[in-house]
Amino acid sequence: MAAVLTSIQYFPQIYTTLRLRRVGSLSIPMMCIQTPGSIVWAASLAARLGTEGWSTWGLYVVTAVLQGSLLAMSVYFEYVNPQKSVSDGTPSPEGIEDEPEQEQDREQDQLSEETPLLQSR
Repeated sequence: MAAVLTSIQYFPQIYTTLRLRRVGSLSIPMMCIQTPGSIVWAASLAARLGTEGWSTWGLYVVTAVLQGSLLAMSVYFEYVNPQKSVSDGTPSPEGIEDEPEQEQDREQDQLSEETPLLQSR
C-alpha cells in the first residue's frame, strides 16, 4: 500500500515535468542527494532484513526508481537539451498531440508549474 501511495505522489510530478519539458521549482541538487540516499537506505534494510523484509525495503526501491527517473528528466531538460524559446528565454513545452495547431499553441503559452493537472475541456 505504501508503494502505491508513493507512486501516486510521484506520477503527477513526473507527468508535469515530462509535459512541460522543464524543471520548474524542482531542486536538482536535493534530488542528487535524496535519490542515492533512498538506494543506500533500501540496501541497508535489505542487508539487515533479508528477502523476508522485502515489503519494508521495497518501498525505498520504488521511491528511488521514481525519483531517479524524475532526476534524469530534470538533468536532461535543464543541462543536456535545454529548449529555450526566443521570446522569453524559458523552455518551450512540446510533445502535446491530438489538438488543432492554434489551440495547441494557446495551451502551450498557458502551461506552467502552477497549471492544474486535471482540467475540464
